[in-house]
Amino acid sequence: MVIDDEEIVRMGLRDLIDWNAEDFYICEEGRDGRDGLEKLLHTQPDVVLVDIKMPGLSGLELIRAARENKFEGHFIILTGYSEFEFARSAISYGVREYLLKPIDEDELLGIIRSLKKELDKKRGELVFHSNNEIIAREELLRKILLKLEDRESLEEKISLYKMDFSAPILCIAMLYDKDLAPGNDNSLFMEKARDLLGNEVFYHDKVLIDNCVAVVNRGTDYKTWAKHLEKQNERIQRTYGKGLTIAVGHNVSVWHDLAHSYEFAQFLLEHEFLFSGCSVLTIDTIENQQYAAENPSVDYFCMLIEVGDMDGIRECVKIFRQYCIRDMMKELDIKIQVLYNLMQIKNWAEKKYTGESPDISGLMEQLNRTDGLDALLDLYCRILQDFCKQVGMQGSETVIKRMYYYMEKNYDKDLKLETFSRLFNYNSNYLGKIFRREIGDSFNNILDTIRITNAKRLLSETDLKVYQISERVGYSNIDYFYLKFKKYVGMSPKEYKKEYHQTSL
Repeated sequence: MVIDDEEIVRMGLRDLIDWNAEDFYICEEGRDGRDGLEKLLHTQPDVVLVDIKMPGLSGLELIRAARENKFEGHFIILTGYSEFEFARSAISYGVREYLLKPIDEDELLGIIRSLKKELDKKRGELVFHSNNEIIAREELLRKILLKLEDRESLEEKISLYKMDFSAPILCIAMLYDKDLAPGNDNSLFMEKARDLLGNEVFYHDKVLIDNCVAVVNRGTDYKTWAKHLEKQNERIQRTYGKGLTIAVGHNVSVWHDLAHSYEFAQFLLEHEFLFSGCSVLTIDTIENQQYAAENPSVDYFCMLIEVGDMDGIRECVKIFRQYCIRDMMKELDIKIQVLYNLMQIKNWAEKKYTGESPDISGLMEQLNRTDGLDALLDLYCRILQDFCKQVGMQGSETVIKRMYYYMEKNYDKDLKLETFSRLFNYNSNYLGKIFRREIGDSFNNILDTIRITNAKRLLSETDLKVYQISERVGYSNIDYFYLKFKKYVGMSPKEYKKEYHQTSL
């Protein structure tokens, strides 16, 4: 920066040397002392060439005011006076260089080159110390999260590096790239992580641990931060074609509990296979998908396959999904369970029915290629339904089982033998005969038996009116329901209900 009240001097200094060649440029000019001081404090140049004699505010007064405002740049005094007093006053303000007017080009060039070396050295030292401090802070954060030192020792280092954990809410986020194989170049992952985090106020210290970036948030609860990270991750996905997997730990209130937030975020990452549709995982991800569910047995799947219940298979696979999430099963364990079930079902189908079954080695390869629980279970469901189609083509015995199973599940509907005959492409009279042969009674009698059995259950277990129960078990006409009930039970529905309650007292 040049500060001189004579424009011709300012112009001359601009053109006296090739500033760009010396790695400098003139960022600003001051018309006098006051104008120069204001611009100097705003632009903070590395070097200032300032005239001593100026109206309003002299060069020495400007230098003194700049130092009082913490300006740390270098001053070169320009003066037409050679008096020692000026030089001595300037020395007290840290000024080591001054030039007499008219300014000699070689002399200015020598001073500028000397200052350039000094500035480069200082900046190199700053970068060195800054980089070393960043490394030291990262190492300290690693020790905090992994609990590698005692609390007292960590507190001393936190104070030394002025790491601020005074916020009432602290939590950890873990960033992970599923495409990054251990030992591979992580430059793209780190680029994504830097781009995602940016210069936001939502995070502070961060460190790389086991191919994951752990990030500390101060002052924002995990839900708000998770929403912010999800939004940023959507941008990363648009930019790079694929986003990161992110897990956010729970809130803690003191720095030494950050390890717990980190451990939970790590736990979520280890189970991200279960939540493949979520780009940001939190404790809410688990709570929103936790259900009471049991692992459906192989025998139950075999029964569904044998009776051809495609919808039942789909629902059973959904229950298995809930079971996996409830027990927080790991990816390998889920794939082993699915493969085991398929092998058992294959063995059952080969023993009981003819026809080809899926190749197990081929199934293993397909299962291993799946990415995420939903993709795995979609494949599982398709394989089970393929079994179902193969078994469903096998003989009249299977057709009758499928009919009976359907009747048990849908007795409230308007079921007729003709409906099943069209479904299975049988003559209705012939289907009626083989039904009686396999089950031991006629289609209508078995349907009535199923309906009346469920009517008795509803009468004993609920407070429903008789007409409501009649409708629920498939009899639209209540008088017809009374006749059927009395035929199979020997008393009216009301008498049955009364007798049941008296017996249970």
